[in-house]
Amino acid sequence: MGVILDKYKEEYKSHLSDLAKMISILLKDPCPDIKIKLSEFITKISEKYKHDIGIHSKGIVTSLCLNLKHQHNKIRKITESSLVDILLCDNSGNYIDDCIPYLHILSNDKNAEVRKQFYNSIAKLLENLNIVYLRKSEPALVMLLLNGLSDDKEDIRNITQNLIEEAGNNRRKLAFETEEDLSKILE
Repeated sequence: MGVILDKYKEEYKSHLSDLAKMISILLKDPCPDIKIKLSEFITKISEKYKHDIGIHSKGIVTSLCLNLKHQHNKIRKITESSLVDILLCDNSGNYIDDCIPYLHILSNDKNAEVRKQFYNSIAKLLENLNIVYLRKSEPALVMLLLNGLSDDKEDIRNITQNLIEEAGNNRRKLAFETEEDLSKILE
């Protein structure tokens, strides 16, 4: 599918809405291999159509959120990764608040690798999200990241501590660049 995208990128652009609907329906298929392949495909679409796919991505985001509860940790990991990729596309940030309850589940995942990737992904959202969506979702995302400080694995606690420091530094820099009053953010 990725090869076809490369070859016919412009042709697909006019059919992104239909493609997004198809993906959102197929993500509900019970077969784990289908979920994995579609998640990989979503990452490719997110890269190639970063400025175009977001407006059509609500169904994809909803289906990915439901797959975050899948019984296989491999599915949860790749789903979470592709969810972050699609949320970082233009106009997809509107759907972040819908994802928070599902993302919260991953902070308590029984698999340490899933939790580790989860905290890195939350930091990625905090660092790369459009400022409009960041302002709206930042408190919830920060709370999710803070959960990592109480993880039962020391390496995850350490990673989370570093991610929080990086996120804080990046946010301070962003506030400076946008001439935002930090005292209002900290209230």
